[in-house]
Amino acid sequence: MKIILASHNNSKLAEFRTLASGYPVSIIGLQEIGYEEDIAETGDSFDENALIKARAVYRVTNDIVIADDSGLCVDALDGAPGILSARFAGLGKGDDDKNTQLLAMLDTLGDVDRSAAFHCSLAVIFPDGKEMLYHGICRGAIAKEPRGTNGFGYDPIFIPAGERRTLAEMSEGEKHDLSHRGNAVRAFLRALCAGE
Repeated sequence: MKIILASHNNSKLAEFRTLASGYPVSIIGLQEIGYEEDIAETGDSFDENALIKARAVYRVTNDIVIADDSGLCVDALDGAPGILSARFAGLGKGDDDKNTQLLAMLDTLGDVDRSAAFHCSLAVIFPDGKEMLYHGICRGAIAKEPRGTNGFGYDPIFIPAGERRTLAEMSEGEKHDLSHRGNAVRAFLRALCAGE
């Protein structure tokens, strides 16, 4: 069963393919269907942004389309960076810039609660136009400094609840077992394969 992932992010495509291994599905990236447009994420929530991306790609295909919007929400920063996680340090800035900025913001607050959570909203549109949303959350805390070389994004500064290591210090399999995206994708694939 073919599923189109509405993302130009090759790291995300690789992660989705790994998460879907063992299920009778094939995750196809936008490059493989010739979709080159950038999709503006203009929503006010993870759900809205995920649906915007899925709907844009659904207009040009007859396959199942999925799109996620994910982000890191830090309690001491009133939920920031939240839906702005990808653009937190400014357009064109890399993961290291985002992590450095977030850590600096927490440092200026002094000795504060560093609890945080990764959120994932996964929008799914089926060929008949039916829309579904699946959610995943990974709770934890922000480390004092980046650690580890695996993963991407905020993985080097996020310590999942019950762990001492950051996501970037874990193996790919360990990360996927805990991750917000892993939880959402597994919920969707279990429902899909069960015919729900």
